[in-house]
Amino acid sequence: MSDYNTPDKTLEEYEARRKRRRKKRLQKRIGTLLVLLLLVLFLMILLLSGGAKKTASVEIPAGSSAKQIGSILKEEGVIPSKSIFYLKVLSSPYRTKLKYGTFTIEKGMSYEEILELLATQGAKRNSVTVTIPEGFSVQNIITRLTEAGISDRASFEQALKKEYEFSFLKHIPEHEDCHYRLQGFLFPSTYEFFLDATAEEVIRTMLGEFEKQYQKIGIPEEALYETVILASLVEREARLDSERATIAGVIQNRLKKSQKLQIDATVVYAVTDGSYDLDRVLYRHLETDSPYNTYKYQGLPVGPICNPGAKSLAAAQKPQKHDYLYYHTDTDKNDGSHIFTETFSEHKETKSHN
Repeated sequence: MSDYNTPDKTLEEYEARRKRRRKKRLQKRIGTLLVLLLLVLFLMILLLSGGAKKTASVEIPAGSSAKQIGSILKEEGVIPSKSIFYLKVLSSPYRTKLKYGTFTIEKGMSYEEILELLATQGAKRNSVTVTIPEGFSVQNIITRLTEAGISDRASFEQALKKEYEFSFLKHIPEHEDCHYRLQGFLFPSTYEFFLDATAEEVIRTMLGEFEKQYQKIGIPEEALYETVILASLVEREARLDSERATIAGVIQNRLKKSQKLQIDATVVYAVTDGSYDLDRVLYRHLETDSPYNTYKYQGLPVGPICNPGAKSLAAAQKPQKHDYLYYHTDTDKNDGSHIFTETFSEHKETKSHN
């Protein structure tokens, strides 16, 4: 019987081997197909996401507001929503630290990551750092900027007459006797400007910084102009931070009693046309016919006499309550401090003994 069964077994084994080979080839083809499908799927995901490392070079001009920056980022495809970006800015610790310049931003970064980048990086090539001290007039500022190589005087004169998008500017009255409408609103600070920055970009940057500072102090827009005038007087009169609110209180007391303020700094501003290059005020200067001269005219001057810093703005916002109506420099101490008195007789007496 073995002679007849052997061929049958051999045929069965052959069929079994053939089936196994077909199965292996099928499994290999299925495996290859799966690999190809996974590769295609990965490439599709990569293309749809724009690439994990795809970047954009974004230019933020000097003086750009948070809303303007959001519009630029949206146009460059870096963020999906400029409105959400603006809301993120309002709640961000980097709110007042956003810089201008050229930034390389990876698409797909979070709003928080972009804000950090905008606050910590920025183009520094072909730029200059300029410090504008508290108490500088617009005239002084123009001189400082042009000496640093930024624009020219004629361009700044034109830029100061332009309209800018800040809402607080609508509270500045038009007055033909004001030397500069924006006097008092160019915030003194240390700035970094591109050497090729336009005069308008510089003015916009300084107005933007003023907006941040007065809002931080909490000055209402409707009271802003008068507060800035008062702050400018304090800035030119005070030498010690501890006396700023006291001097603001003296000015307020004299205004309430309809007394002339008789502040020397207003005379110097009028006589020098804001350059403050006068060593000593003489009696003849007190007769200068100018709406800025508080010896000749009652009340606050027609406009600010300089650009005050944050401490003077805060003092003007909350003057110290007291009964002082007079003050003069304490020449004995010679440290910039003043002697404050309530009556004119006390004022004369302390001056004669000082």
